[in-house]
Amino acid sequence: MSKAPAKGAAKSAPPPAPAKSGFDPKTYAKNGVSEEEVVAVKAAFDLFDSDQGGSIDIKGKYSFI
Repeated sequence: MSKAPAKGAAKSAPPPAPAKSGFDPKTYAKNGVSEEEVVAVKAAFDLFDSDQGGSIDIKGKYSFI
């Protein structure tokens, strides 16, 4: 018989899925920067990298200001 988690019990979130491009945060996690911080910065970068080309084009990006 298995126990069901208590109602309202906090579930741990699964780790973020790796990007389709094969981005590996371990490559950039060094000198006091954790993998979680690298993933957070990559997620923010991806919000502005509209064509997923690996760079940010500033033309037309001022709509958020």
